[in-house]
Amino acid sequence: MKVYNEVLDDYVEIKTPIERIVSLDPATTETIFLLALGDKVIATDAFSYRPEEARKKPKIGSYTHVNLDFLRDNKPDIIFTTMGAQKFLTKKLIDEGFTVYPVPVPTSVSKILDNVLLVSLVLGVHDKGRELYSILLSEINKYRRNVDKRVKVYIEFDLGGPITAGFPSHVSDAVYIVGGINIFDDNPNAYFTPSDDEVIRRNPDVVIYEPKRLTDYEKERFLLKLKERGLEALSKKVVFTKGDFLAHQGPSFITEGLSFLYSVLTKIHYRQ
Repeated sequence: MKVYNEVLDDYVEIKTPIERIVSLDPATTETIFLLALGDKVIATDAFSYRPEEARKKPKIGSYTHVNLDFLRDNKPDIIFTTMGAQKFLTKKLIDEGFTVYPVPVPTSVSKILDNVLLVSLVLGVHDKGRELYSILLSEINKYRRNVDKRVKVYIEFDLGGPITAGFPSHVSDAVYIVGGINIFDDNPNAYFTPSDDEVIRRNPDVVIYEPKRLTDYEKERFLLKLKERGLEALSKKVVFTKGDFLAHQGPSFITEGLSFLYSVLTKIHYRQ
């Protein structure tokens, strides 16, 4: 079976039936399990822990490296990767002779849905893909809100330093869906390091901070960092996520992330 891949701009030859899957992309791993194909997954990357069953699979790599000996010994029928940080790893695996299908990085919430259909197509479970797509689409519509005045939102991720999202990201799109506007929605970069002066100038109504993992220490550390950066005025506007939550690009971003954003912005709407 040949399936077109827009990232490679070429067709990927896939042997069927697929019995041995490796997923090096957390979003794709989650999708595979939701398509009821988790039993065919023989290994994942270290960050694939959604759903809970995925934690039990062997962890053979990260975004930039993988255990090639494992792949050579176990001969997967297909390896799913993504782009961005995995661009060079994807090329390396293809050069090694593995069947690799890189999944596009979502630039909007709807692209998460598209990737569900794409993975289901590659794995030959079209009906399950359509069903999951419909469930997720219903979730999106549940939280869609049209408002006269949008809440101004600043989202910051801890990725070794402050990183925020621009227009071509699922996060910025989600904020708009639930009735807000990302203060950097006019920025053409998906993710970038923001200017603190510009954050102040754009005066967000709420600051959503996502650490790697939320702890009391992490809360105190972030608030102290705001003070050091001259952003102390924003301290009372901060809402924390549980960590590795909004950055996730799989189906649970829609079932859980949208709900979280909707809840946060609803409280701000009532104050205005």
